[in-house]
Amino acid sequence: MRKDQLHRLKIVEQANAGFITVREAAEILGLSERQVQRQKKGVRANSPAALIHNNTLKKPNPGV
Repeated sequence: MRKDQLHRLKIVEQANAGFITVREAAEILGLSERQVQRQKKGVRANSPAALIHNNTLKKPNPGV
């Protein structure tokens, strides 16, 4: 994971544990509260891999 993804994971895990609120996490990450809620749900269901963009490991399309 990249440094920014690790930071996001740390904040989302703190929100999941109840140390900070969803609103505080949203302000720290510069996201909406709804996005933070979705990320919390993804981390609980699918582990930290939920925060990595799905296109990260895909090869680029060579074009036509």
